[in-house]
Amino acid sequence: MRWVAVGMLLFLLPLQAVGQDSVKVERLLSCAARLPSDSCRTLFFARNLLGVPYVAGTLEENGPERLVVSLQKLDCTTFVETVVALVECNKRGQCSFADFKKNLVRVRYRGGKIDGYASRLHYFSDWIHENEARGIVSELTDSMNPSIRIVSLNFMTEHPDAYPAFRNSPSAYAAMQQVERAWVDYRMPYIPKSRVISSADSLDIQDGDIIVLTTSVAGLDVSHVGFACRVGTVVHLLHASSRYKQVTIEPVSLSDYLQSQKTIMGIRIVRVNERR
Repeated sequence: MRWVAVGMLLFLLPLQAVGQDSVKVERLLSCAARLPSDSCRTLFFARNLLGVPYVAGTLEENGPERLVVSLQKLDCTTFVETVVALVECNKRGQCSFADFKKNLVRVRYRGGKIDGYASRLHYFSDWIHENEARGIVSELTDSMNPSIRIVSLNFMTEHPDAYPAFRNSPSAYAAMQQVERAWVDYRMPYIPKSRVISSADSLDIQDGDIIVLTTSVAGLDVSHVGFACRVGTVVHLLHASSRYKQVTIEPVSLSDYLQSQKTIMGIRIVRVNERR
């Protein structure tokens, strides 16, 4: 009975009084642990972040690289990372905030370790590669007869003024150059926008799949990410939206959304591995 009383108190008190992020994380994990076995955990967590304010560059801080946790403000990447880390906790039977933070480090950083600014997986192709190697996600794009874009990922070091970490740290810049050397002439698979627009329903897109929007911007692979979320039978994008300034389900279909984005070349589809 005492546990129930304390639990009820946590639901009734303002989140600020008990630690906003830790309470929200542990409440979500507790609820997810009781979901039916056939539930989409990814979509459950993503939907429970609807309405969280969008703030660009939430991880770009001055000072040494450290784990930043916030469920009070999200950009498109931190939204996806937060959801994936919650899924990792769920499939491991973990329900604590400490476990969530450990999984967030595993998802966000190379080798699951924080070792300076360049250890963060800034380019999403790098993020996919690392998290697929650890069994956290599986990319499906290669199985869908994709097109290939050959791109050298160097946008960050070609635009150093856009990244505060480079301003006072030549070592961070040099370390990022080293990361980018592994992505010279990268053959990036993607499903062309025209194909998605004409036949999105024929693609193997499931609720909760990460929709990775590829870009034509020189030196860059991906410009936006979110989750597939069907409204009726039609795929929409559930994402942290700069336009709507919050996590939202895009009111138009994925096909219509892509049609309105001039620099988007197409999509990659990445499935979150919800079970071990």
